[in-house]
Amino acid sequence: MQMLRGMFGILMTLLNANAPVTRKTLAEKFEMSERTVSRYIDAMSADMGIPVAVAFGTGGGYYLADNFRINRSFFTAEEYDLVLTALAAVENELESAKIKAVKEKFESLRFDEESDRYIMKNDRLVIDSTSWSDADGYRNTISALNKAMDASVTVRLDYADKAGMRSARDFDPYTLVLKEGVWYVYGWCHARKDFRLFKLSRIKALYISGDTFLRREGGDVYAKLNEQFIDRQKAFITVRFDAEVLAEVEEWLGMDSVRGDGDAFIASAQVYSEDLLIKKLLSLCPHIEVLSPHYVAEELQVALKRSLSLYEKSPSPESV
Repeated sequence: MQMLRGMFGILMTLLNANAPVTRKTLAEKFEMSERTVSRYIDAMSADMGIPVAVAFGTGGGYYLADNFRINRSFFTAEEYDLVLTALAAVENELESAKIKAVKEKFESLRFDEESDRYIMKNDRLVIDSTSWSDADGYRNTISALNKAMDASVTVRLDYADKAGMRSARDFDPYTLVLKEGVWYVYGWCHARKDFRLFKLSRIKALYISGDTFLRREGGDVYAKLNEQFIDRQKAFITVRFDAEVLAEVEEWLGMDSVRGDGDAFIASAQVYSEDLLIKKLLSLCPHIEVLSPHYVAEELQVALKRSLSLYEKSPSPESV
């Protein structure tokens, strides 16, 4: 994933460049070594067939051949939508003029025939790369929400809050969000008369009404995400773990945070604490140990003892 992200960033930079781009410039822009830049560009040329050329001397650097153009068949319709969504997701990191230019280049890939035309739906999905999880458990809910968003139809949610209180909410769904491995839906809540984020895991039932809606102005899903998570406590943790969970820890904390080899690894990173952290650590037991901070290690021990006590009180399967 990290290599693909790097190659995608380099490709977008070269597509939008008016002059050759040096290896040093690419390395500084994407915070990688110049050697890594060379390796990514070699892979783009050899494995993806992208004609990256190099100009030597003053003003030299990497550039794309003048006749290079991404073929329409290079992406499926779904991949096309995801590329545009990814561009929107990094809009805060790049200059808006550059984002607009790259978007226009992808817009030029549309087919002339209406039946073959790609459909852009990038305003329905927010991509956050800090963590990903499998959405199979929410497949039916996500499918229903997608249908409602396609038709701009209001849904009625049977929703349970943190305290377990259930209520019926009329809701206009705008955007699906995946943040910290948790799925949300963003849109307009009729009861609160405000833009809200609802956790999919707390939706007990969903009914599609016959009422259509017009998307309201003023909503900002990115601002709502910041508002949702700004008050959550963070912790800088250090963990020791074995090779059994190496891939999962790399996806969770990032490959750059992991050091070690063989069967012993250590990783350090800043994460959201509270219940989500303890639940994540429990999912990695018994292959992980919290080295710091001490209070997180203590909370994990309490959770493990509480779980073990359930089995100590229950009769063994053989005695039942």
